[in-house]
Amino acid sequence: MAKIFTVVSGKGGVGKSTFCTNIALSLCEKGKRVLLVDGDAGLRSLDLLLGVDEMVLYDWFDILSGRCDHIKARLFYNENLQLLPAPIEEPENLTVEDFKKIIELYKAEYDYIFIDAPAGVGELTKIYAKCADECIVVATPDSVSARSASVAGDELIKLGIKEEKIRLIINRFDKKAVKRGRLLNIDEVIDRTYIRLLGVVPEERDLMYASVTEKSLSTYSEAKMAFNNIADRISGKEIPLYL
Repeated sequence: MAKIFTVVSGKGGVGKSTFCTNIALSLCEKGKRVLLVDGDAGLRSLDLLLGVDEMVLYDWFDILSGRCDHIKARLFYNENLQLLPAPIEEPENLTVEDFKKIIELYKAEYDYIFIDAPAGVGELTKIYAKCADECIVVATPDSVSARSASVAGDELIKLGIKEEKIRLIINRFDKKAVKRGRLLNIDEVIDRTYIRLLGVVPEERDLMYASVTEKSLSTYSEAKMAFNNIADRISGKEIPLYL
């Protein structure tokens, strides 16, 4: 049965969808079966990041509406990675029970399911969080993002998510900018968010290029190695934090 993660952020522009895409790819390379669920209705992007946008015919709301079954709704990126696209418009009156029904259709087929939530902790994100085993908060190492991540973490706790089930990803970490005092260091981000660290992804130009060109990161990419380490931690391995 799949372990379900909802990936959230306090604000937009922190690289949440890029994180979802790359952590899924890393887990798949390790032989895990992963389903990515695009939860950002209206602003969906995972189909673009995976390069399967021209293949989209259905979305997860079509399953609820009876327009297709769960097999037809998903798209195959490769044998181990599939995508369940988001609807073009935010569904009205969606409930936690509705979304759980969708997720239950897929749980037996995958090792991991990642739900890419919209930025902030709105109603959709709250629904997704209640359907997850754990939540991952993505933030960048600046004061605004750290504060918004802290607010997001607090909102998740109010929903009944246990603190130990909420983990932090520090994305776009630039060591040079930190040394110059332009960005927060790792300890400062943790102290401001009060969220336990899962991993740090370094700032890397190739990561941006990979996102817009649908190409995989180089084996020697620091970001690639960071995603591999995070994937191992998600899989239960004790991997030290390297940076």
